[in-house]
Amino acid sequence: MAEALTSGSALSRLRVGLIVPSVNAVIEPDCARIAWPDVTFHATRVMLRETTPEGLRQMNEGVAAAADLIASVTPDVVAFACTSGSFIDGEEGLARQIASIEVRVGCPVVSTSRCIVAAMAHLNATKVALATPYLDEVNAAELAFLESHGLTVTKLRGLGLSGKAIREVPPERVKELVRDVDTPDSEAIFVSCTDLRALEVAEELEHECGKPVLTSNQVTLWGIRNALGGVPAVTSYGKLLA
Repeated sequence: MAEALTSGSALSRLRVGLIVPSVNAVIEPDCARIAWPDVTFHATRVMLRETTPEGLRQMNEGVAAAADLIASVTPDVVAFACTSGSFIDGEEGLARQIASIEVRVGCPVVSTSRCIVAAMAHLNATKVALATPYLDEVNAAELAFLESHGLTVTKLRGLGLSGKAIREVPPERVKELVRDVDTPDSEAIFVSCTDLRALEVAEELEHECGKPVLTSNQVTLWGIRNALGGVPAVTSYGKLLA
């Protein structure tokens, strides 16, 4: 992969497939912010009406069909880029989901929820403050997922939102949420949801809080970079991507 990135030919371009909820209007602009040379992003969508356990499970029923669609661009890696959709049925449900995508796309597959766990391990952090836009029942599922992977959530705050309302949260409100959820004993802060405008303020918050501030789109992009190999680090979007 690294040789392909530096060859300079048109054939060296690497393709990243994204499977995203239909309402998501944030992850593609965040991918454009990163703008790795010779890496292109291609998204397909799965219908999501409400970010509730029932709505997420209904959405997940369409993920296999979305994988069939994204396979047609012959991606080098595919990301299931929905935090809540990837944790709602725990690791067992996620493993089935990833296996179903892999058999259809024929390339490495990353998911936002697994990228959270991997990023925390990379940072040698086990205690995390959790900021989310979600309803309580979705927060409970995320808490259970993180704890099942050996992480301790020092504090959790959610905004009680669902569906299209999440993407309308301004970055200033995200900053307020992070300040509220941070605790002295947390080793990192995680801001959940690929449809929340958190990446653009992650580095500012890291400087303010004095610890890593991870976001769903940041950890997903980090997982994509690791899967591709040979992709350069980027600045201005937090310690993890630097």
